[in-house]
Amino acid sequence: MIQKTGGDGTIHRASLVATVNACMFVFGLVLLLMGSLLPSLKVSSAGAGSLGSFPLIGILTATILIGPVLDKAGAKPALAWALALIGAAMAVMPSLTSYVAIAAAALVYGLGGGILNTATNALISDLNASGRGVALNLLGFSFSLGAITAPLLMSLAAKRPSFPSVLRVLAIAPAIVLIVILALRFPAPAHSGTPLRSLLKVLNHPLVWLFGALLFFESGNENCMFVWAGKVVGDVLRLPTERADLALVGLSIALGAGRLLAVLSLKWLGSRNLLLLSAAITMIGATVALVDETFGGMVAGFAVMGLGMSAIFPTALGLAGDRFPNQTGTVFGAVMALALVGGVAGPMVGGWAASFSPARVLVVPLTAGATIAVLTLIVAAWKPRQSTSERTY
Repeated sequence: MIQKTGGDGTIHRASLVATVNACMFVFGLVLLLMGSLLPSLKVSSAGAGSLGSFPLIGILTATILIGPVLDKAGAKPALAWALALIGAAMAVMPSLTSYVAIAAAALVYGLGGGILNTATNALISDLNASGRGVALNLLGFSFSLGAITAPLLMSLAAKRPSFPSVLRVLAIAPAIVLIVILALRFPAPAHSGTPLRSLLKVLNHPLVWLFGALLFFESGNENCMFVWAGKVVGDVLRLPTERADLALVGLSIALGAGRLLAVLSLKWLGSRNLLLLSAAITMIGATVALVDETFGGMVAGFAVMGLGMSAIFPTALGLAGDRFPNQTGTVFGAVMALALVGGVAGPMVGGWAASFSPARVLVVPLTAGATIAVLTLIVAAWKPRQSTSERTY
């Protein structure tokens, strides 16, 4: 499909959408990269924990700062810089030997990842005004593919001397996408001449923070389940790690598959109903895992939870894009920053719950699902005249 935009000439929309999905695939590689690298690094447990935090610090920092930049300068320079940072950091990491150097590289690729995450979601939202939820769920599926690829390749290379070579091969992915990005024509920035203070006024709208709260609970729930799924099953049933981790495998597969199902069901159900159904499925899965303390029952419960969680984040972002179509960069940056804070808090809340008993961790998805359902009803009932679609900001 080809479309015209003022000032930018002809834009090949299909090529642009495919390339943006490739960018999200790269973000999937980046997000789980340090977890894949840590087993091969000769650092203490405390050092490993600190190294794991550097990419997250970079992602959060970039997410907070990049939103208004997207609205003023457009997505192309942001994506180009992000891919360059990621490619460079990944390429040099195999040759780094000091803790400080590895930490710096992790911070750099985290910064690139944070830019990629926000810029891809905002651009896909802008390119698909009539079907944001569908497009964002497909983008989420691209992320899932990347998130699976990095650990898989690292695990295959971990016992071979080719491990550094695999990391350099992974660095080729952002380099290839960068070349394509530089060759493509992008839409002109929506607010290139707008003062930054005017752009930030949209953050005074309470609906922005309601979306942020919804994604805070969803991201916290997702990260909590990814961290604790195998541990909960192993501790409750007293199983070895390799068997208990099948719960995490089921959760991950269901999360990716659920985003494809959401693409098919969104037009039939609508965003509001899909979010409510997803929250209900999440709570049903948590109840099954909590009540049926058998291996099959718990693994099935976590798979059902993955299916329920899968569509919530991208569909909620789609709703936010519908309500704030003229400030997607600034709004997405704000709500995704809150989501990242929730993602950090979720596993910690799970740890607190596990101190009482392993099964108590399942209270997290029950609480998150109920809260997300309530917030969905609130944002869906918000009258359009109160949103920025009428340019009150």
